[in-house]
Amino acid sequence: MQEQFRPNMSRAEQKRARMIEDGRLDNLPESLQLHILSFLDKKEAVQMSLLSKQWFSLWTSMPVLHLNSFDIPRVVDFDKFVNRVLSHRDQSAKLNTLTFTHGGSSSSPKILKEVVDYAFSHGVNHLELSIQCFDSRPLCLHTTSFNLLKTLKLKSQSYFSCTFLLGSFKNLTVLHLKGAIIPNNNCEPFLLGFPMLEKLVLKDCCLGKILCVEALKLSDLTISFHGYFDRCKLTTPNLRFFKYIGSEFPRLETHDGLPLLDTVVVDFQGLCELSEEKRMIDDLISLFRGVGNARSVTLSSRIAHLLCLFEGNLEELDSPFCDLKCLKMDVRYMEQDEKLFDTHSGRRTQLIEMKTAVKAYLLKRSPEAKFSIIHSTN
Repeated sequence: MQEQFRPNMSRAEQKRARMIEDGRLDNLPESLQLHILSFLDKKEAVQMSLLSKQWFSLWTSMPVLHLNSFDIPRVVDFDKFVNRVLSHRDQSAKLNTLTFTHGGSSSSPKILKEVVDYAFSHGVNHLELSIQCFDSRPLCLHTTSFNLLKTLKLKSQSYFSCTFLLGSFKNLTVLHLKGAIIPNNNCEPFLLGFPMLEKLVLKDCCLGKILCVEALKLSDLTISFHGYFDRCKLTTPNLRFFKYIGSEFPRLETHDGLPLLDTVVVDFQGLCELSEEKRMIDDLISLFRGVGNARSVTLSSRIAHLLCLFEGNLEELDSPFCDLKCLKMDVRYMEQDEKLFDTHSGRRTQLIEMKTAVKAYLLKRSPEAKFSIIHSTN
């Protein structure tokens, strides 16, 4: 019986319908069918299942579950939709990945708890929660299920408590936090229960005055922070990638000098007042010294601007980098930066001047290193 296409079906839906109609999808192994469905959001996966009897219940056993309020019409109650999806899902099916995105002003604590409970009761390995605002109460995760997690991403537009991070996450390799209040008790490291952690991203988090990170297998660290914190203490002997974006530059203290550090990316996102120029430059150079072992360094044009505000002769300073192989300058936003620095410092630095002075300073101890300028994202 030939498939009847609905008038409002998109071209992609019609194409999938034709593939099912001629048996190309029905003849695939179930594991491959589930893999195909895993690339679709929940709405598309359900629509796909309606095109074939064989696929009708397949979405209920998908190992990947994406729940996104932006994919659901506004007239549909998202909490009820989520509840129905979870209740109709095959309870015996393994759940590998769950993402929950709520674009509303706030997420119901009840439905959020239901999603988290469901994830852990089904052995989730990768969990991502992205909402406008977590409930005022601390987010609770099942301590007995921490060991199953490999990836944890928690993103909020407002600050939320994450005291549960003091627990044990024996197999977690990736931790991404946005808007989290990082525990800072007597400067104790907050990652002591993460023996396998390899990648850490802290974006717009509340860090306190001192951020202490102790993770022996950590190789990738990104900190994006628009505020002030005094020190960053790292016990991360395997760190290979370090990215820092901020409006201030903390003093970097390392346990072993970061012997394996390969790549460093530094960007400045803030305003440089005349009265703060010297301190800002001193703090920036201090940060450079903390990552002096890096082989590759990428700096934004904002960083180059700051360096060029140095009152003395920049080229007479000793370079903080001892063995650079590659230096890159990202000038994609240079026109905006010129306006910003003109307004607050009364000076204008041309690209050629920045290139010459900054290059000479940073490559003083590595004259053979390659130098390049990033003009676009391509």
